[in-house]
Amino acid sequence: MDNNFNPYDYWQTRLSKKNNLEGVGYSALGMKFNVWAYKTRKFSFKLNLERLSINLKGKKVADIGAGSGFWIDTYRELGAESITGADLTDAAVENLRNSFPNATFVKADIGENEIPAGLEKQGYDAVSCMDVLFHIVDDNRFAKAVANIASLVKPGGYFIYSDMFLKNNRTVRVTHQVMHSEEFLLDLFAKNGLEVVARKPFLYLSNTPLNSNNALIKGYWFIIYNTLRYLKFMGYILGPLTYAIEKYYIKNSSFSPSTEITILRKK
Repeated sequence: MDNNFNPYDYWQTRLSKKNNLEGVGYSALGMKFNVWAYKTRKFSFKLNLERLSINLKGKKVADIGAGSGFWIDTYRELGAESITGADLTDAAVENLRNSFPNATFVKADIGENEIPAGLEKQGYDAVSCMDVLFHIVDDNRFAKAVANIASLVKPGGYFIYSDMFLKNNRTVRVTHQVMHSEEFLLDLFAKNGLEVVARKPFLYLSNTPLNSNNALIKGYWFIIYNTLRYLKFMGYILGPLTYAIEKYYIKNSSFSPSTEITILRKK
């Protein structure tokens, strides 16, 4: 991990160039594959809310790390009445305000010591943070981010979160990401009054399978990653093919070799 890593500079530069699903997603895989990978995420998100009978119609919600606005649009589809998005960067916030004039957006660093201005303590029926927190590479700031998010959720409300939940007490650190262990994450949630009510696959084959030693899964990811790194147009083929497989496993499996969606209730 680079101790000089500046998250604002990294994301401001990245989103200034590509404020779309390629910019916020797995950029090495190209736009076309990322579109399908985000279809997978949305499918899992909606399916797991439905399974728990969580109805967000008319509710007040917030999305932390709103990026290109994918989850803002999803909340709109689900009928949320009041939608707030927060992002670290000026590039994202400016684009979001232009794209979603009926929502509220704030520039905020969720890892600060205090709840950022523009976000309301115990103000939301649901708060999401999808594929975002693992980009906070400082563990103290990560813990503070979870505490801040927990404080935004109304008692009885929900925190919807995605991460890898690495098994065997492992942590994997690279320049702009830290994948924390299952033990670390669950302990942090419990300390902040967040009770896990569901953990299901978010992605199965569309991300690095850090939680699997299965040769077929690893082989499939090897093919996807190395093909799309050099032949982005293959996203037109590998995207819908992978999406069809993903839907099957998301509906029928309780385990993910890569990213999980976790729904937590605030006590």
